[in-house]
Amino acid sequence: MNILAISTTSTMGSIAIFKKNKIAFISHSDVKITHSERLLPQIDFGLQNCNLQISEIDAVATANGPGSFTGIRIGLATAKGICVANKIPLIPFNTLELLAHNLSGTKRSILSIIDAKMGEIYAALYSNKHKEIIVPQNAKPTEFLHKIKEPVIFIGDGIEKYFAEIMDSGIDFQVAFPHQNIPLASTMISIILKNKMPEYDFEIISNLEPYYLRKSQAEITREERTK
Repeated sequence: MNILAISTTSTMGSIAIFKKNKIAFISHSDVKITHSERLLPQIDFGLQNCNLQISEIDAVATANGPGSFTGIRIGLATAKGICVANKIPLIPFNTLELLAHNLSGTKRSILSIIDAKMGEIYAALYSNKHKEIIVPQNAKPTEFLHKIKEPVIFIGDGIEKYFAEIMDSGIDFQVAFPHQNIPLASTMISIILKNKMPEYDFEIISNLEPYYLRKSQAEITREERTK
């Protein structure tokens, strides 16, 4: 079993490759070039290091949002292209849930928080068994934090941006280590290995849409002009 995992929902792009019985390649970087410029070369470099051809990949996983609109589109389009060309399954992951899995073993509930720009966050609350407590949503930080009534551990890039609001919330909280705040492609592989592999289904892949969780600024502007 060979699996390619792709995460492009933030500036910190990440890919991982599982070959036969181990994660054989991991790459993540926050460099000042776009995912469209670096993703395919990054995948090609990983495959070369693993001595694999793209035709030998048995499944592709991708973080499907929420996060950067452009990054999500690039990652999903790349994953779809590989899967359809090779007739292999595509496995999408919610970025917030993916982050929560970086904290496997914690005794606290897990609050995934991503900076959504424009003074807002993408956030969700999960149990320490990764069961959804508060569904993923786009909200003002203080509005979401007022819903939290239990001890939590925060994870995600929204921690640094909204730490003052977190401190003022009165929540009993801890924070993840910096390296855990990245939606890692390797985490997707670990989750896949615990579950049954889906079958290839062209209709499912072709109909899969990015999980933006809110309208883009362009859509908002267009609706305002229409009104």
